[in-house]
Amino acid sequence: MERVVITGATSSIGLALIDECIVNNIFVLALVNPKSQNISRIPLHQNIKIEKCDISDMSSFNINDISFDSFFHLAWKNTHGIDERNTIASHIDNIRYSVDAVDLAERLGCKVFIGAGSQAEYGRTNEVLTEKTVCHPETAYGISKLSASMVTRLACYQKGIKHIWTRILSSYGPKYLPNTVINYTISELLNERRPSLTSCDQIWDFIYSGDVARALFLLAQYGKDSDVYVIGSGYSQPLKNYLIQILGRGNTFLHLTHFGSQC
Repeated sequence: MERVVITGATSSIGLALIDECIVNNIFVLALVNPKSQNISRIPLHQNIKIEKCDISDMSSFNINDISFDSFFHLAWKNTHGIDERNTIASHIDNIRYSVDAVDLAERLGCKVFIGAGSQAEYGRTNEVLTEKTVCHPETAYGISKLSASMVTRLACYQKGIKHIWTRILSSYGPKYLPNTVINYTISELLNERRPSLTSCDQIWDFIYSGDVARALFLLAQYGKDSDVYVIGSGYSQPLKNYLIQILGRGNTFLHLTHFGSQC
């Protein structure tokens, strides 16, 4: 693998994947939303080529005189908040844009297509999530991710492109939105404020964004065609256990080892 394409390159995982490619001397074509305020976060590096291309414009995008090996499709619209995740029309568009991504991968000569799915494809379950867990998505976001996995697999099969779909569990790390629970809790503690939290009894599997990027990078090389891979730490526990670890590492509010209305 020498050259790759990354959509959604300004996302937290996209930025971590770019870093992984730089370490491995891989040339990256980073496709970014022209309106993104995070383009400046992409490293200035000889192996990084940034092109402004909204997810809705991939059907008309092309670049001449250069071919690529792998296509990482991370871009997705309307992912923040329950209202956005249940906007049906926009997520139907996301399915179509995913097919456009496969068409672009073909035009750019890619032999491998890696799609970034979500734990939202499973819906609510108390099971440890694996590739064999039955999917019962409950939001337009989860339904569209599951649908995109199926239609892109068919599109790749028709074009002779290797297809790999991932379901990324709860990731964290630098450059995430400040309202994510990990970043919010850390920010509040650093500012000597008491985080406002629920009982935090839900079971989560957190994985560091750099580890997600490493998994995606390896799957592009060694993943099996038409397979689905769950990307997580493999260790699930109540959310409050993670937050207690954060609280225990700080120098303030160390007494906050219980959750609920008092927090």
